[in-house]
Amino acid sequence: HTSPLDRLYEAAADFRKTRTWPQGPTGIATSWDQFRLFIGLLSNTPVWTRTDKPQLEDEPESSDDEAEFAKEQTIEAQTSRSGSKRPPPPRVRARPPYALYGMEPIPVSNDQEVKTLLNNENVRREEQMIEFLNDPELKMRIFLSSYMRKQGLIWTDKNLINIPRLVEFFVRFLIRNRVFPEPDFDRELRRSLAVIELAEKELILTSKIAKQIPDDFSKACFECFGRKSEGYKQIDPITEADKPWPSKMETVETSSIKDESSECAEPDAKRPKLDDETTHAKTAVDKFEDELKAANVEVIKVDDSALMTESEQLQIIRDNINPDIEAIPTWAKSEGWGLNSDDPDPWAIPIVDWDPIVKPSLLPFLGPTALPITHTSGIVECSVRRVKSYSEPPAPATLPKSALTQEEDPDAVEIELERHFAKVVLSPWAGWDDYSDEMPHMAKPRILATSSGPIHGVVGADGQVEPTAGAAATPAENPRSHDPLNDDITLLVEPALLPLLSPGIGLGGTWVQLARIQDLGSDKKKKKSQKITTKYWYIDELVLTLPSYHT
Repeated sequence: HTSPLDRLYEAAADFRKTRTWPQGPTGIATSWDQFRLFIGLLSNTPVWTRTDKPQLEDEPESSDDEAEFAKEQTIEAQTSRSGSKRPPPPRVRARPPYALYGMEPIPVSNDQEVKTLLNNENVRREEQMIEFLNDPELKMRIFLSSYMRKQGLIWTDKNLINIPRLVEFFVRFLIRNRVFPEPDFDRELRRSLAVIELAEKELILTSKIAKQIPDDFSKACFECFGRKSEGYKQIDPITEADKPWPSKMETVETSSIKDESSECAEPDAKRPKLDDETTHAKTAVDKFEDELKAANVEVIKVDDSALMTESEQLQIIRDNINPDIEAIPTWAKSEGWGLNSDDPDPWAIPIVDWDPIVKPSLLPFLGPTALPITHTSGIVECSVRRVKSYSEPPAPATLPKSALTQEEDPDAVEIELERHFAKVVLSPWAGWDDYSDEMPHMAKPRILATSSGPIHGVVGADGQVEPTAGAAATPAENPRSHDPLNDDITLLVEPALLPLLSPGIGLGGTWVQLARIQDLGSDKKKKKSQKITTKYWYIDELVLTLPSYHT
């Protein structure tokens, strides 16, 4: 009777050997190695250095696991037409987790300490296998969410499609071959399939959502109201007054130039000969110019010709050539060497017809809208929320018609928003980062400095919101105040984005409330509208997309 760990190890080896794996850069084999590292089927061989044998420090250490791994990866030899067999190409070793990169080698002084390191790694690997067998559903949640993110496997769409399918094939292989006939093991493996099937649907959606959000409506809103998220802050350029080194650098540079000039200076004894040659050359040029002037030929120096216009140059040519010859040289007619005025200049910089930069605008969606007059940016929240529900825009006949008034009516503006845009309700996702601790700055909702409006809760110096004492039993004093820890928000998005969404998917970013200006104004203006309306929000920035099962 074999132990469950041995059966899992042997089943993984059979799964690897009894099927044809795709060749080429598909990443399937790499993904399989990462899964085996995660559940303990492969070991992360520790790195050590021998203090008693300095000459052997650079030699790679190997273990029985590595030898078994190399043996396992051997596939059938390929047979050519002539019948000769070629050995298969060696497989690349699995990349260790990024958490192990940069670790200092462990110093060991004898063989016993090396064996201890290997034994500790084997114990850790067996513990991982036991955890997988005890709760495969939880391990699948972690592997298909936070582990893939930490190992950089989510940044390629093919991984988001192939990895869930690969682990599904393996789990179904275990169930179909009754590797674990025990009822407890079989039940837990079947439960893990539900997570895998959800991953097959949602992982690729997280990539598509990240490419489409913020949509054009949200871009038009932050073009109208300004950027509210923290984003990337521009660093002011360093001025000359801010530089601590200019005087010193200039001193060094000036002194170096003086030193070079003094080093390159020639002795005075060598200068007379050169000066005599220069004077003789100038005398010959002056004599030649005098002869030309005596023959009534105007002498044009290089610097003078550069300042002349084309018509002046042609007139000088006509004045100096034989009057019986009416032809003008072709180079004088052309705009360049060998080019006529009608020929295109091959040296000219081509004119690129750039499309004009079109800034996002509300006009394509709402036309000449009063939204910038009746509404402004209100509360600005940075948090991770999950999709609770979403709906298409209602039929136009179901929306009430707003009364005609001389003043801009915020109710009429919001009716137009409901007419054109879909609604996505996001609920808070408390504890989304408890297990992985990936982004502590987004573990709790934060209210940014650009926010305007009442908040129900205690806002710390870093913007994080903490519940007030007895917040669960005490309702908010101001019915218009926003509770980031408990309140849902309703996003307005373009209807084309709805097919990308799925209930439970997590979205992390900056959400901006479309607040009525009269609600943020004086008390006199607040009395005009006492009813509580639905607050709509738009997306200022999206930095994170998570599947619904993220752990």
